[in-house]
Amino acid sequence: MHVRPRLRHPSTILVPALASALIASVFVLAPPGFAADSLLSQGRPATASSSEDSTLAPAKAFDGSGSTRWASVEGHDPEWLRVDLGQSATISRVKLTWEAAYGKAYRIQTSADGSAWTDVYSTTAGDGAVDDLTLSGTGRYVRLYGTARGTAYGYSLYEMEVYGSAGGNPSPTPTVTP
Repeated sequence: MHVRPRLRHPSTILVPALASALIASVFVLAPPGFAADSLLSQGRPATASSSEDSTLAPAKAFDGSGSTRWASVEGHDPEWLRVDLGQSATISRVKLTWEAAYGKAYRIQTSADGSAWTDVYSTTAGDGAVDDLTLSGTGRYVRLYGTARGTAYGYSLYEMEVYGSAGGNPSPTPTVTP
């Protein structure tokens, strides 16, 4: 007597094969536009309209630490914080992690030269905490321009993270030798 081997049900082979092919196509064939944007601002040179004191310097908002911060002087509008990305970049997202002193009304701006600014985001209803903003712009410089404080204090950010894409590597920060 000859016993025929029993075939598996087609779905037990077909479903995993199709799932594997679908997953592979997402990772292998996804166009570059779908790639995750890079954090462009961390460790880059920063300036501000003011700082409450030297321990709350502009660079603290771009150091990658959630325990340091930049703070402007108290009771003054407008105030701004700017980062130099080193080269022109396409900006897709800015994440602001506010301390208790936040911006109620502010703009996110980009610039090619650090002088002429273009608004890429604006609000008059800021409420502090974390503002994770999806936006679209290009520029070498990105600036938070605060026009109305949310408290009697100044503006204060633990982190200002700028995400997007740039062609090539940003130019290095110049070093001063004694």
